[in-house]
Amino acid sequence: MDGYIVGIDPGNKVGYAILDLDGNLVEISSFKGNISKILLEISKYGKVLLIGTDVMKVPKFVKKVSVQLGAKVISQEYNLLLREKRKKTKAYLKKINTKLKDMHQLDALAAALVAYRHVKSLFNKIDNEIKDEKISKEVKKIVLVENIPIKHALEKIY
Repeated sequence: MDGYIVGIDPGNKVGYAILDLDGNLVEISSFKGNISKILLEISKYGKVLLIGTDVMKVPKFVKKVSVQLGAKVISQEYNLLLREKRKKTKAYLKKINTKLKDMHQLDALAAALVAYRHVKSLFNKIDNEIKDEKISKEVKKIVLVENIPIKHALEKIY
């Protein structure tokens, strides 16, 4: 089962963006709903390893989702400003030729991208050490979930 990074924008209308471990957009959406609905929506893709938020204080909604999914939360050192969110997402959206439907999707994508960038150097290190893509993905999942060094994750696989 693949692992994913999710950005969540809670509120009356919930936005979410799902990235794979290579930073590729898997799904982005927004809807009026609750925790049950978002859990159903995002868990159908696979194991959520990280959840990103675009604010410093992790919202209760995001905390509850992370607990239910057993995912680690990546929050910001400060609340991201709208112009920062636009800057973080603009080139990414252009590259994948995608347009967003609303601000909730923008917030969610910005949160997912920040969470991805938080672990990108670790992922690059794993990819440089392990040339087999399937094993590399497994090591990434183990390192994130169990918070252990790459060496120990490899020992668990072999």
